[in-house]
Amino acid sequence: MRIAIDIRSLTTPFKTGVAVVTESIIHAMAAQSPNDEFVLFATGTHDTLMNLPEFTESNVTVRTLSIPNKLASILWTLPFGPTMEYFLPKKPDIWLFPHAHLLKTKLPYTVIFHDAAIKTVPQHFTSKDHLRARISNEHRIFQHATSIIAVSPHSKDDAIEYYGIDPDKITVAELGVDHSLFLPREQPQDKSYRASYDLNRPYLFCLATKEPRKNIDSVITAYSNWRKQRAQDDPAGRLYGVPIPLIIAGSAGWKTKYIKKALAQSPFRQDIHELPYIPEKHKPALYRGATAFLFPSFYEGFGLPILEAMACGTPVITSISSSLPHLVGNAALLIDPLNITDLTQSLEQLLNSPKSIELQSLLRHRGIERAKEFSWKKTATIILDTVKSSLKSPSTNRSGSQAT
Repeated sequence: MRIAIDIRSLTTPFKTGVAVVTESIIHAMAAQSPNDEFVLFATGTHDTLMNLPEFTESNVTVRTLSIPNKLASILWTLPFGPTMEYFLPKKPDIWLFPHAHLLKTKLPYTVIFHDAAIKTVPQHFTSKDHLRARISNEHRIFQHATSIIAVSPHSKDDAIEYYGIDPDKITVAELGVDHSLFLPREQPQDKSYRASYDLNRPYLFCLATKEPRKNIDSVITAYSNWRKQRAQDDPAGRLYGVPIPLIIAGSAGWKTKYIKKALAQSPFRQDIHELPYIPEKHKPALYRGATAFLFPSFYEGFGLPILEAMACGTPVITSISSSLPHLVGNAALLIDPLNITDLTQSLEQLLNSPKSIELQSLLRHRGIERAKEFSWKKTATIILDTVKSSLKSPSTNRSGSQAT
């Protein structure tokens, strides 16, 4: 079978979210299905196409169209314009779209549904985001898909509720983690990686794109409140003999005024450090070195950073919202993302209660065991089975499926 895969998300210099998922499932599918051919397709300028990662598998080929993505988007909206498969050397049997980007095809296709964040927390997005969603016409993309992959049971429920998708059309394929990279055992390069960020000491870690949905301002406020409480016992707010800093890492996003305000108001601003995008090869070392990982997001379709942190043996504090309780099971402290006091108390419970060391050890063990239940191999198996089964379905329209 020849499967075409849209890899436009991989043309960005910083790989997060959909890009990480896309690259991971391609490698896993190619390894699992050596007799199938995977044709990867991307548009972009010469410079952006240079950001594409290398795929060395013998059954993977990459085809690019050197055209700015904005111009390509116009091309896909033209009523009589070419389809995406027109630019491939051979006609594929089916498309796999890792995200509901603007697309145009007359072939069957499977699309991955990540979340309904723009529907559930619309206030956390910009007017540009809402315009882009309307132009891409996600409803039509999902309705015309031969099959849909949801990344969690919660994302499946949201796909049904907010997009009116037939439940029988949706298969859940939970995301995975690379256990050869994200593992609890300290690696030889860890100290040098952490040294480049001055982090060979205890610290609290928050890794997320800096956007409102991630609730980073609450992390800052809760940390500040916790430090104030600790000052009653120790004016320096020390842990393990030194002031413990809060590390906030991740790509710059949008609507960051709340983060800036929380930083400006914190009396412990000198102990709150912002880091930019963290390269994939550095992430495991930063997870492993952290005393705790804080991720009180308002909404997630899956929550990949939490899975990565658990696989590295890092105790997690996260939200009792959306997909997150299912993801962590009993392996994390759950808080109300709207309640800063809840987060502050969880920090105290994990870091300074009489049983904090015991609790950290328990969460570390449970997190490692929970993470073992997820792998990219499992994800790829379900996706491949779904793609192939959808082609065999009598209802599959092999020549008339189209979305713009």
